[in-house]
Amino acid sequence: MEELDLDALWENTIWEEIAEVTTKEFEVEKVTAVAGVRGAEAEDEALEHLYYRRSMKGLSRLDLERALGKLIIKRDSLDEKHLDIPKINQYIKQLRKRLKNV
Repeated sequence: MEELDLDALWENTIWEEIAEVTTKEFEVEKVTAVAGVRGAEAEDEALEHLYYRRSMKGLSRLDLERALGKLIIKRDSLDEKHLDIPKINQYIKQLRKRLKNV
């Protein structure tokens, strides 16, 4: 089973701002009032902070190739004895393996 590398996933995620939120309305039998609910004002404030992860749909081959290229450039720019090189090599290995399966 392939191990999920959360560090690489987090670093290579492209975040996109949510531009619009749709509203669905339904009727309920019993309404319970709750203190602190601000309605539309709170929704407008929240829209500024909402993002979704494109990677939840799955990374495209192009995204994987871009990440691989950036990692190789980063590795090549470091000193041979840099402590991050083994970690970067592992990420490169994982991306190459994933690209074979895409």
